[in-house]
Amino acid sequence: MEKKKGMQVLSVNILYLVVALMLLTVGAFVQYKDVKIGLIITEYILVLLPVILFLKIKGESIKKVLRLKPLRAKHGFLIVLITIFSYPVALFFNLIAMTIMSTFGKLEQLPIPVADNFRDYIILMLIISVSAGICEETFFRGLMMRSYERLGKVNAIVLSAVLFGVFHFNLQNLLGPIVLGLIFGYLVYQTDSLYAGVIGHMANNGFAVTLGYGMMQLQKVLGNTVDASAQAMPNTIQLMMATLVIGFVAVLGGTAAFLLLRIIIRDTKEVEYREKLEEILLDEPIEDLPQKGNVSILSFIPVFITLIIFVSLGYMQIQRLS
Repeated sequence: MEKKKGMQVLSVNILYLVVALMLLTVGAFVQYKDVKIGLIITEYILVLLPVILFLKIKGESIKKVLRLKPLRAKHGFLIVLITIFSYPVALFFNLIAMTIMSTFGKLEQLPIPVADNFRDYIILMLIISVSAGICEETFFRGLMMRSYERLGKVNAIVLSAVLFGVFHFNLQNLLGPIVLGLIFGYLVYQTDSLYAGVIGHMANNGFAVTLGYGMMQLQKVLGNTVDASAQAMPNTIQLMMATLVIGFVAVLGGTAAFLLLRIIIRDTKEVEYREKLEEILLDEPIEDLPQKGNVSILSFIPVFITLIIFVSLGYMQIQRLS
């Protein structure tokens, strides 16, 4: 029984490596040809489809494994607010990484499309917010976090969050996604519903797309001079100042997010999201679950390979800065 569970972790980790390689090759190619269509192909064909096929081949219940359980409308609304208030927290950690990287040279613009008009804004909301929210949460807070549960709840949340950050394959955008992954992972566990992560992910990406669209419209109003200056990446001093300011906002936003999270925690204690205590993890009795450390370190070889690729690409990214 334990060997089978260990193999399940290995299988999921192999899938992670395969999807990562497809992202860096096929995904990069199709996005180079056409960013929007490429992103759609990446999300639905390279990220979501492998998860569905994997579960079908394994004979697993998609609904059970992915926690496709109803989420209260009240909690959905609270999750949107929690995510928006947490946005400066994630941004703060990204700014720390960017500040450190800026000491090596001039930073590169992140390859994120920005809406130039309202039509593009709607399209990007559907692609970056809706599609990414559904597909990436299904992969990370659905399949991967469920697989890592045998390592313990905290480890499952942390590992899936770290691998989510690594999956972006960009040092400038590593820490922010990890922070968000921790938040989404906790929300999914607390509500026992994948929809909590999906809504949070959609809210975060949608907020980012909206900010980008708003800034673009503001630049049009203020003129080309501001637009040109806005396109220039900030230097180390500017980043340090921005980090301090955003850090202050992050404290306020994080506090507000925590207070809202307490409402969900209180509600989920009063209302039984889980049908019975013995089915908290994998719908199995707690005593039958393997203890921490029962999964062989060899099961994580695919993850180590992915990390080596990430470090190599990160080194190349730093080299390009100088």
